[in-house]
Amino acid sequence: MSFAPENGCAHGYAVVTPDAVNSARETSDPLLLLDVRTPAEYQSHRMPGARLLPIQELAARWRELDPNAYTICICEHGIRSEAAADFLFQQGFVRVATMRGGMVRWRGPVERG
Repeated sequence: MSFAPENGCAHGYAVVTPDAVNSARETSDPLLLLDVRTPAEYQSHRMPGARLLPIQELAARWRELDPNAYTICICEHGIRSEAAADFLFQQGFVRVATMRGGMVRWRGPVERG
């Protein structure tokens, strides 16, 4: 998976497809799936292994994250995850991406509860 920004994009984070995320989950590289939705959304349905850190708490808690980890930000439609990826990139995270389309486009396994 490439964590390089898309050609012509002004942002410094990558935008990846749900299929690319599903493939990356199966590799041996450590991957942080950062779910930036609300706790209720997270409980409703989430990617297996995703870590919840609501976007409302990100500015106060981003130091809990490893800036060297491959981090994919996830939300419901892809808007909050873009904001989260941009914020993390500004904090020095160089291997950060957002999943295009969010969980509504995710066709991989989900956990509930």
